[in-house]
Amino acid sequence: MKNLFVIPVMIVLVVGLVFSGCAAPAPAPAPQPEKPPKVIVIKMASWLPEGGTEGKMGKWWGSELEKRSGGRVKMEYYFSQALVKTMDLLPAVTKGITDIAHVGNGYFPSQLPLCGAFELIYQTNSAWVQDKAFNEMAETWEPLKQELRNNNIMNLASLAATEMVMGANKPIKTLEDLQGMKIRAMGLANEVMAILGATPVAIALPEVYESMERGTIDAYTGLPYHLVVAFKLSEVSKYIVNPGVGCFVSGSYYMNLDTWDKLPDDIKAIIKDLNAEFTDQCIKSHNEDLKKTTETLLEAGKDIYSITPAEVERWKSKLVPKIYDDWVAKMESKGLPGKETLEQYQSLIKKYAPNDKYVNPYPK
Repeated sequence: MKNLFVIPVMIVLVVGLVFSGCAAPAPAPAPQPEKPPKVIVIKMASWLPEGGTEGKMGKWWGSELEKRSGGRVKMEYYFSQALVKTMDLLPAVTKGITDIAHVGNGYFPSQLPLCGAFELIYQTNSAWVQDKAFNEMAETWEPLKQELRNNNIMNLASLAATEMVMGANKPIKTLEDLQGMKIRAMGLANEVMAILGATPVAIALPEVYESMERGTIDAYTGLPYHLVVAFKLSEVSKYIVNPGVGCFVSGSYYMNLDTWDKLPDDIKAIIKDLNAEFTDQCIKSHNEDLKKTTETLLEAGKDIYSITPAEVERWKSKLVPKIYDDWVAKMESKGLPGKETLEQYQSLIKKYAPNDKYVNPYPK
């Protein structure tokens, strides 16, 4: 009887084991989705409008960085002093209030004294040549590299102003026309106007329109041609003059060094590629904008002309070599290598001038 009881139990156990072996295994835990990489937000600030060459180039650089990083970088843009005022841009990028700033070096002669070498007029008419020279020196010329480090910034890409123009409501064709005129300028242009017999008035570019409208100033200079339209200055000036002094202001997109140090190596590599491409992209934008500037001003009935070559020489004879010698002496009084920096810049002008890509926009 005992055997008869054991046999059915064994059968039940065997059948149970068979069926349990055929049962579907317990499902494996679902794989956890990978966390997307943290998005890096980079703030870019400028005192200039979004629609000008400077703004368009800042957005080109930023959009390319977003695209080439596969969305790992997100740009935030603050144009037309939306984040900080013109005179606060360098301190803002130094302190990291903004990660990148387009800075007009001439606004900060105490913090960026050697950048003054690029603002000495009658050296080149080409912003492309100046940009190539500045970028190379920011990479290789130790005194300039140290100057940038002192401000906790690194150069991304120079964006020099194109040739300096003047605007007025009466013709300016000779030295005699300048005498006693109250003319807005900036940086070295203030000294230039004083030497030529005008009364310089140092005000920031966003304030020029109102100053012309109120008659606080008689004319303006110390700005590139395309900004006459960007800042609507043609509404308050009839005559737009090319005085033949060439490029006069240096400016760059700078990045805060702490921001740079925190970036992953592959993002840094993308930025270096963009910086290398920037100057050629920029001159294309400059040439297009300058052509459109001439068309816009002519359609508005403005009188655009260049000072005659003979008159240019009259102006130049009063300024060169005096302004060069004065600048070198000022640098050397601060213990800075002014002479060597200027010579280095001039040698790079000769290096890049044969391949110049700038197109003169002024009516013949």
